[in-house]
Amino acid sequence: MLQSEVFPYYRKCSRELTIQYEFMKSLFNDSYVDELCKKRGYVGESQRTLIESMELGYCEIADTDSLGEHRRELGLVSENDNFLLNGRFIIPIHDIAGDLISLVGYYDDWKKYITIATPYFSKELLFFNFKHAYELSWNHFNGLVFVVEGMFDCLSLRAIGLPVVATMGSDVSEFKGEFLRLFKKVVAIPDDDKTGRRALNRYSRGGWHLPSTATVIQFKGGTIRIGDEDLHCKDMDNFVSWYDEEDVKDILLSYATSKEEVEELRL
Repeated sequence: MLQSEVFPYYRKCSRELTIQYEFMKSLFNDSYVDELCKKRGYVGESQRTLIESMELGYCEIADTDSLGEHRRELGLVSENDNFLLNGRFIIPIHDIAGDLISLVGYYDDWKKYITIATPYFSKELLFFNFKHAYELSWNHFNGLVFVVEGMFDCLSLRAIGLPVVATMGSDVSEFKGEFLRLFKKVVAIPDDDKTGRRALNRYSRGGWHLPSTATVIQFKGGTIRIGDEDLHCKDMDNFVSWYDEEDVKDILLSYATSKEEVEELRL
């Protein structure tokens, strides 16, 4: 592809994907808010309201001709022409400018997430929720942003009004680290697990590449008893879901002025 053709093709793919995504939303099951809240264990109104406003629903598409002639080019179907996100909760992925660039289908099975491999999507180059976080950060939080691993960690912090991006994986590449320089203060919170602990040391293999002024939170969520179960609070999605939302928000914002490279948050 010639250099002069790259951006027109990018815009064409984004437009076509947007058309197909709007079609999918027209087929969403009416009960998707209740079902997703149940699957994620959400009981608070903030997360529920966000799910509804973002339309994170699901559908079933048997006749894939309805997905248009570019469905294979966009990666929407399998080799057998089956819609890849059937029955999965669909999460839109936008680029830094806010253009739709991919879709991710979530379901609580062995796959968890299926990402539509559109021609320009790359986890190595993109954060989830970047445009929204950037605007909220500079309009209301003096350039502060939180960085978390998973999309639902991100959505939960967004639900309580915080500017947040998700790595969509366990790595923050050098390229993605450069994007974070657009913020005044970065507070990064890896998960409380083996992979998350590797991310804490930004100078080691597997460490997150962050601006020099960033603060990394070593989150030690411990366990919380819910019903008859002792559950490990391992990430920000759990933290928001299981604790008082205002307390969570206040605790996290207390790190906005930290000058430390690493801080510990122990529950």
